[in-house]
Amino acid sequence: MSSEDPRPVPPVKRKGYYKRQIQLEAERQGLTPEEYGVYKGSTGSVIKPVNSAGGLLFLAILISLFSGIVVGAAIIVLTGDGVTNWVQFVIACVIVLFLVPTSWAYYFKERKAARLRKAAGKTLEPPTRRSSRPDW
Repeated sequence: MSSEDPRPVPPVKRKGYYKRQIQLEAERQGLTPEEYGVYKGSTGSVIKPVNSAGGLLFLAILISLFSGIVVGAAIIVLTGDGVTNWVQFVIACVIVLFLVPTSWAYYFKERKAARLRKAAGKTLEPPTRRSSRPDW
């Protein structure tokens, strides 16, 4: 008989993955996580991420404008005499309620980090694809 445990090993949990990546990159560069800001790696993304304060501001404004259009369309749908597809309506509202505050929160977090780095005279080196994954 084998002394090994026959139970399967549970999969590794990914919860908090990006938070851990921020901490690792911040430590590697001699910054605090607050000075580092939002995650700057490109692990898991097909296109290069936009993560500067200016880029995040642009995205937050763009998301807010499109969300305003969605809210306007929702008001027209609700006040009109047509058939309302409630599933699509609720999904659109949930997306708007999630995306707008999240985009602005990321912008304010990165803006604060940029100000802290500037005040401390520290620079930021964006991680390479490999350096952002310590298990590679």
